Amino acid sequence: RVLDGSAPTLVAVADDADADALASRAEVVRLARRPYGIDLAGLLAELHRRQIVGVLLEGGPTLAGSFLKEGLIDRVVGYLAPALLGEGAAALGPAGAATIAETHRLEFEDVTPTGPDLRLTARPVPLKEL
Repeated sequence: RVLDGSAPTLVAVADDADADALASRAEVVRLARRPYGIDLAGLLAELHRRQIVGVLLEGGPTLAGSFLKEGLIDRVVGYLAPALLGEGAAALGPAGAATIAETHRLEFEDVTPTGPDLRLTARPVPLKEL
């Protein structure tokens, strides 16, 4: 439903990406390519220029890890269900921590029951506070 025309859609792609098929369905913003995707600071600068001041990241480990690795996350919202499921790759792709010393520390801001689940809201702890 993102590209169905019901709301303006902006699609960010690397400057060398083939995005011709998107041009008729969305506004395409081209950004420099970086090792783990596009120039995220450039993307946020473009959104700020358009007076967009909030971004919800809902993607996989590469997207979340890239934003975290570049220090561009100011809040993490996660949901904890009373169930165990899954196996596989780390949740933070390029920003994953292999040792305790590399751990990304968070400080809880809010814990709210949501039906049978919990919504956890936390902020990254700046390195100088550790």
